This record gives sequence, C-alpha cells and structure tokens, in this order.
Amino acid sequence: MSLPISAANAPCPMDLALESEEDNHSSDESSDDSVDIIRPDPVEDIPDDDEGQDDDYEAPGEANTPPVNSRKRKWGQKSVSEPALKASYQVALRVAQTKQPYTIAESLILPAVSLMCKAMLGKDEEYEEKLRSIPLSDATIARRIDEMAADVRTQLVEKLLKADYFALQLDESTDVSDEAQLLAFVRFVDQDEMQEEFLFCKQLPGRATSSEIFRAIDDFFHEHHIPWPKCVALCTDGARATCGLKSGLIALVKDAAPQLMWTHCMLHRENLVAKDMSGELSNVMDTVMKVVHFVEKRASQTHLFSSLCDAAGEGEEHTALLRHSGVRWLSCGAVLSRVFELRASLRGFFACHDDSAELAGCFSDDAWLTKLAYLSDLYRELNRLNGSSMQGGRDAHVNQLYDRMEGFLKKIRRWRGRVREGILSMFPSVEELCESAALSPHLTHTIVSHLEALDDAFGEYFSEAELWRKDKTWIQFPFKDGAADGSNLTVTEEDQLIELSTDSTCRNAYETRPLVQFWISCQKDFPQLTAKAMRSFLPFATTHLCESGFSSLVYLKTEYSSRLKPEADLALCLTTSICPRIDALCASH
Repeated sequence: MSLPISAANAPCPMDLALESEEDNHSSDESSDDSVDIIRPDPVEDIPDDDEGQDDDYEAPGEANTPPVNSRKRKWGQKSVSEPALKASYQVALRVAQTKQPYTIAESLILPAVSLMCKAMLGKDEEYEEKLRSIPLSDATIARRIDEMAADVRTQLVEKLLKADYFALQLDESTDVSDEAQLLAFVRFVDQDEMQEEFLFCKQLPGRATSSEIFRAIDDFFHEHHIPWPKCVALCTDGARATCGLKSGLIALVKDAAPQLMWTHCMLHRENLVAKDMSGELSNVMDTVMKVVHFVEKRASQTHLFSSLCDAAGEGEEHTALLRHSGVRWLSCGAVLSRVFELRASLRGFFACHDDSAELAGCFSDDAWLTKLAYLSDLYRELNRLNGSSMQGGRDAHVNQLYDRMEGFLKKIRRWRGRVREGILSMFPSVEELCESAALSPHLTHTIVSHLEALDDAFGEYFSEAELWRKDKTWIQFPFKDGAADGSNLTVTEEDQLIELSTDSTCRNAYETRPLVQFWISCQKDFPQLTAKAMRSFLPFATTHLCESGFSSLVYLKTEYSSRLKPEADLALCLTTSICPRIDALCASH
C-alpha cells in the first residue's frame, strides 16, 4: 500500500526530531538529558508497499504529528518476520546470480510460488499471507543485493589482508551506454587453496587512460587499506594504456609496487599470432566473412539457405552460418568450420544469385576450398589450445601454460615436415578433399610457408618463456638432483629445499597432487621456500576471467537497464568461494 498523496510534502521524522532538539537547547541548555533525539531506522524498517504497511497508516504531518516517543515506536516497529526477511535475501541472491531484472521477484517469482503452493497444497490463506509478507519489490531487491555485495567485499578484503601476496587481472571495455568499465579479478591463497575472485567493477571517467585506470585501483586499495607491496603480479592485454613501461599503467603500478611482475595475456597474444597470415590465406578469410554477411544480411536469403541445407540432407543443426566478431577470439574457427561443412549448400545458394558470381566461383574452386579446409583445421587446433589449455583453472600457472605452448610449437614444426611428405592426417578436412589426389606444389608451399610464419610469430610473441623459467627448475622438480643449481635461493631457502627433497611425505604429495597444491601443503614446514615458490604461481596467464565478466556485464546492462550500476550484481554472480552472510544481515535489521 502506497503512502497517501498528502504525505508528499510532509517533513521527515529526522527533521522533526532535530527541530525538537533545537527548541530544547534554545530554551534551556541544561535540559540535554531530557531530549529524546530520534534516529531513523534503516529503510527496511520504514513501512512501505513491500514490507507490510498497516492499512490505517498515516504519514506524520505538521497538523497531526504524534508525540516524539509515539513516533519512535511507530517508525521503529518491525513489521517483517525473520523468515520473511531471510527469504527476501535469498530471492535477491538468486536474482543477482542469474543476472535477472529486479522486477522479476515480485512480478514472476512470488506469483509462481503462490500458484505452485496452491496446486500442491491446496488453497490455504495462512501460507498465502506468509508469502505476501516477503518483501520483494524491485527497490527492496536492489537494497538486498547492495548489502550482500558489500558483505562479500568485506570478507574478500579480510582474506586479502591476511594473505601474504596476491595477483591482479585487469581489463577495460565499453558497455551499452558507452561508459568505460574496468574489471578486476584477484588471485590469492586462502586456507590451503588457491582462490580467484571478482574484485571490483569501476566506471572510468572520460577516456580510459593509464592514469585513470591506476587511480581507480589505487582508490580501491586506499579505501580498503590494502597495501600495494602485497600485489606481486598484474595481467593485462596489450592495450597501449596498460602495457607502456614508461608512461602506461605498468609504470604507474611499479612505482607503487616495485617487485610487481607483468604478464601479457596469452590469449591475446595467440590471437595476434593467428591474424598474421599470407595474402592468399587472408583473402580466403575475407571471402568467408563476405559469404556470411551476404547470406545473413536479409531474412529471405537466410530462409532460402536453410531450405537448401534441409534439401541437401545436412541435418537440422547445420542450416545456418555462424557470425564472427573480432573481439570474440574463438569464434573465427567455428565460422570457418561451418562454412566448410555447408560448402555444397552454399554452392547451390550462390548459383541462384546472379549478383554473387565471384562468391559462387569460390565454392567450385578446389584450390580455394583446400585453403578453406586448412584454415578450418588449423583454427580448430588453436581453439583446442585456447579452450582446454590456455584458459586453465585455479591451479593453472604461467609455467604450465608455457609448457603447453611449447608442445603446440613442436607439433607445428612436425606438421611442416609431414605436409612436405604428403601426410595430411593431422588436417582431416584437407585430407577429405585431397583423398583422391595429392596436394599441388603451390598449395604445399602455401601451407608450409604459413606454418613457418606461425612458428616465427609464436617465438616472437612468447620470447620471454625461457626468462620466466630461468632459476625456477627447483619449483617444478624439487626432488631432482641438483635442482637448486643456478637458482637464486638464499642459504635458508636452499637448506629447506634439501630437507624437502628427502622427506618421503612431501614426495608422496608431489606425486599425487597438482604442483600448486603440493607447494601449498609445504607452507607450514618450509615457509620461506614455499613463499618464494608461490610468487611464481600467483600471476594470471590470461585475462579470461575479465572476458567472462564482460559477457555477464553485457547480459546485465542492456538498453532497457542502461542506468544500472553493475558492480553489486557482478560481485554476487562472479564470486565463487565467498557467500553473503545472510543470517548476520538479517540480524542487523
């Protein structure tokens, strides 16, 4: 039930209380102890349309203002039961975690629950009354989400302050309202587990310059009393605002944390490598994008193409092409594979269009189709490297991903030799096209040259791999003879490594646990050695978490909710190991 219209201009209870206090002070300063100063209770305690306002409620006004003590009882009364309050928080948490609009709680969830209860339990006025007592208005859901997000942030900051070190992952993007949003994730060790959590989402004013990005991080650290020296690593993409070593973000951060290590996102570097291709293959890629655009630009053409696919027996799952976005690095491989799979239907489709003779000719050209097949197979391998290896998990570390990258490079070098020998089984689509004839010398040269260029580009973009591994043999192979040779271990650390290498319990843990978990388990017995090892495991190798976070941001902040401040919702839907303390929040009301 909403407030009467006459309450629109009514004075706030706080104002009335302060006026009463001032009157008492002006008449007799010695009467301070007798003044009953009213402090308004939290918003939830004030009766409103979603928290059980009495039908006879009347807003206080100048003409009918009740005595101070009476007003205090009226405004301070608790009209929501503890179970209803807890249910309100739980529903709000689910709304945030599923990235739904706040109105869904009152417009869909509550009516649906009521209908389910009626269907399963029969008509019962008691439970209907209890359901109606749960505060679920959009404003209430927003407050609940803000409170739970603040509680999660408090717990996270407490964990960061207890941790020895932590690492950051940052990325910046523009949302639907053209506002620059900075996302940050943090990695740290908590209770013998490596944790990766959402840290913040901050709107950047104006242009997203390095100084503005640093100011956003620095303000957050100062607000929560997080010391910069605890930050030992930072992972970003290669944007100019972040990677500048003299005036970019890295330079500013290193002034605050001199020991910080910077890692350039491996996914971003791999994307840069994949874009570097010869003119012939680049033309094939451009033609594929033209094909997709031509088919998808009109609904009539899309329907015609789907009909051709059905008639050709391609199957229901393959009646449409996929679109590629330059910022979705993994989508290119899927687009190429789909175009190659539907090549017969595309040939028939373009044969029906006189204005696309050039595109129609491509699907009748065996050489062009072979290049398409090669790109489809190659990008499938790159996507496999991206998906299963590069994105990793909480126990994935930079050294491990460099090892996987080195394995991929060795495969590329072996593929070159096989193509020269006429062996094409590692490229199944190419093998399918060429099963009745060998590759032409020109196509063989094109593929081999591209593989050589890939090898060189990977070597250029990942040239620091050996530097990263330097002096770290003892971390990966602590039980190997001479593991400490050439390392930068102190005398105390080297002695602890010797003790560890002869400990049978540690050896068993090394053989049965992931490397990160093994070193965490050594923390108690070998603290100095473990602390140095953990600094190599903390840095992020990619900005994959930020990319996933931006996907959630796109889902949350649409043209219909462009004014939303998304940080609280993101904190609840992206945080994995920390839960809001709902019971404590209820007790605070």
